[in-house]
Amino acid sequence: MGKRIVVTLGRQFGSGGRSIGKRLAEELGIAFYDKELIKLAAQESGIADSFFEKADEKGGLTSMFGAFSLGGVGLGGTMFFQSNDYLSSESLFKIQSDVIRKIASEHSCVIVGRCADYILRGDPDCIRIFVRGSERDRLRRIMKYTGTDKVSEARQQMIKADKARSEYYNYYTDKVWGASESYDLCVNSSKFGEERTFQIIKQACLEIMNKK
Repeated sequence: MGKRIVVTLGRQFGSGGRSIGKRLAEELGIAFYDKELIKLAAQESGIADSFFEKADEKGGLTSMFGAFSLGGVGLGGTMFFQSNDYLSSESLFKIQSDVIRKIASEHSCVIVGRCADYILRGDPDCIRIFVRGSERDRLRRIMKYTGTDKVSEARQQMIKADKARSEYYNYYTDKVWGASESYDLCVNSSKFGEERTFQIIKQACLEIMNKK
């Protein structure tokens, strides 16, 4: 595929957004990034994966994570250091943001979550998508994925995950997580069904690519 496109995909927990994004990447023949971003950020910074995992789309945004004496070479060969043997979540976000900008500049891809729509807000080749769903459908998916047969447990996971993603997004951006103003396309996977939702998103991407 010669024309570059970067798809950022925000999603409510259990909406099916991640699986839609993964399938989209496969059918368009482009790269897919979700948890892969953690490993890339760790590789680029020389910081252990565990630090990025602890801060990954979670609240508690001013918390500090204990570390050994930190110092290394960041993107572009820039040396960075942290004082008092602590690494803030803001520093981790900055590193991950640099990684997102780097991979988006190099090739077409689908990036799930992590404020990628905001980080790439100046990229004309970026299409920003958000997938939501009804509570009933989301709980059904969560129960299937986690193997629990208790609706109360699934609901607790759903509320916790959405709260963390919302706090993370709202803290690092000047936008509101899930609000239509923050995205180019918002789709309700319960209204259209997962297959039709996928087709809507895919068609939108193809139309954007064909306009170039």
